[in-house]
Amino acid sequence: MELGAALCTAALLIGGLAMGLPFLRERILEVFLYSFCCVTAVLLRAAIDLAVRASVFAIQRIRPAPAPGRLEPSRA
Repeated sequence: MELGAALCTAALLIGGLAMGLPFLRERILEVFLYSFCCVTAVLLRAAIDLAVRASVFAIQRIRPAPAPGRLEPSRA
């Protein structure tokens, strides 16, 4: 969902630039930089989220060593 919103924002900005909107034409570099940063931030957040989820999944799959059997007191 976030990636779609970021791509839509970038498309609107670049589309407005292509149509020749004056307030965007004055800031061509900022428009491309903002569009790039929007999409990159979403992709980076998704990659970090996926890495964290994979780490948690891997840690949960590691099973602890089985507990030793019940020890009884010695009668010595």
